Amino acid sequence: MRIIDDHIHCGNNKRTKIFTPDDIRQDLNEAGAQGAVIFAFPEDIYRIESTPESRIKYNEYVLETSKTTEFDIYPFYFVWNDFILPDNLSDYAGIKWHRHWDEPKYDYDDPACKKILKAIKDLNLPVVLEEEYEYTVRFVKENPELNVIIPHIGFLNGGYDRMPAFFDSPRVFFDTGTAPLDEIKKVLHNVGVERMIFGSDVSGTSVPFFNYTKVELDKVLQLNLDEKSMSMIFSENIERLIPNKFIKK
Repeated sequence: MRIIDDHIHCGNNKRTKIFTPDDIRQDLNEAGAQGAVIFAFPEDIYRIESTPESRIKYNEYVLETSKTTEFDIYPFYFVWNDFILPDNLSDYAGIKWHRHWDEPKYDYDDPACKKILKAIKDLNLPVVLEEEYEYTVRFVKENPELNVIIPHIGFLNGGYDRMPAFFDSPRVFFDTGTAPLDEIKKVLHNVGVERMIFGSDVSGTSVPFFNYTKVELDKVLQLNLDEKSMSMIFSENIERLIPNKFIKK
């Protein structure tokens, strides 16, 4: 069965966190996976390093990392609240949009925000969206053309109990990374296998979200679904959201 982990951070900064191409290779080999979605650490984008130059540098690091292993690696561009729109956005397979409740906000009324969202829509890129609940609702409502992936079954998007708000939104998908099996089962019951996506949140030295693809894989296998359903969760769903030109299988 083909396995794509849709949630791996990477970087190589001694001041922040380290998870290199060699680390990715080892992690995916141990899980028997064929590939991954990768994006920068928040620490390299805004939490510790926080300059336009660092954002450009570590997004480029993600892009270069995607070219350096034998696996099928899909680079996602990390958008922060200065909304830097790179000339090579089309080289990325998707978008990472990320903040927690106690962190600086995105200004959704900023013309630069609207400009980068238009570029994302024009390229039909999926968005891994980790935001406060009210802004998750706003993002989904104001961007119905976008395929949105909510990580951790929504734990950091307002909590598991608020996710029913998105059950009737056909373009909202749920990433399993770090979520308890019972919560995964609840969402699966309501949205079906078509909108569930396997992820791990491999995060280098991050605590408490230091994880491995194999650990999360073994958990999701406990769903005991049929092979077709598992294939959808483990690879088919994420790869049908990514533009076809990136799919290497």
